[in-house]
Amino acid sequence: MILDTFLNASKLTLIHVILIFGLTGLITAALFLLQRMICISFSKTTGWKGVYLTAWIGTPVHELGHAIFCLIFRHKINEVALFKPDKASGVLGYVSHNYNPKSFYQSIGNFFIGIAPLLVGGLILYLLFDTFFPDLAADPVKSKFELDNFNNSTVSVLKEVYSKISANISIVSGTLIEPTILSVIILYIMTSISAHIAPSHTDLKNALPGFGLLVALIFIINLVLSFLKINSASYVDWFTTFLGRMHGILIFGLALTILTFILIYIPLFIFYLIKRKKLLNPFY
Repeated sequence: MILDTFLNASKLTLIHVILIFGLTGLITAALFLLQRMICISFSKTTGWKGVYLTAWIGTPVHELGHAIFCLIFRHKINEVALFKPDKASGVLGYVSHNYNPKSFYQSIGNFFIGIAPLLVGGLILYLLFDTFFPDLAADPVKSKFELDNFNNSTVSVLKEVYSKISANISIVSGTLIEPTILSVIILYIMTSISAHIAPSHTDLKNALPGFGLLVALIFIINLVLSFLKINSASYVDWFTTFLGRMHGILIFGLALTILTFILIYIPLFIFYLIKRKKLLNPFY
């Protein structure tokens, strides 16, 4: 009885962790890589200040996300630098804060503060897109992950992600065929945000302790529900719907970042090829 309850809670926790962090983690990793490739491409061609082209808008949104979640989780903010580039360290801005390690709420908040740029930036991107291009708003991800059907459900989710990335790139590209002054300005703002939406290496490192506590909390909740024999299916369905919407927004941000990289890389590639007589490597 106790063993069955423990195993059921463990299985549910694994499903929930994969649901919450699986696709989100993949999107975050892709955004992180693209952001790094954009910065490297700029630094090799135009120099450090080339990053300013997008950073002067994207970095303040990134840091504002950290600051908002610091307030939500009651962290003490010591200093906020929305845009303060430092060539030596590569830092574009920062939010200095501390918390009470004895507070579970503040400790688990480290995770959300770390990934805050992804959440706040994604929300701003969606609001801008939905406001100025309402007929083209990002669709939610509808495919569901099933642990008992791991391979097929994983392939189904990845196929839908690929399809939505392609569709979003086509939609954004389509607005550039017959551009208006307003659409160009909005797309520039959106690409600037998307180019800096990913949490930095330091952000992810600071989020890890909170991640562990969050997983432990999910397990405890599932253990209590399993012990009380409460079916969590309805809660999971609601949460899956919410995640589908969030993933739809993040995939739009990913598609926008891919397009941003292409638009930035092509002219820089040509410039670098003419000047240095060799190919521009955006990876290192």
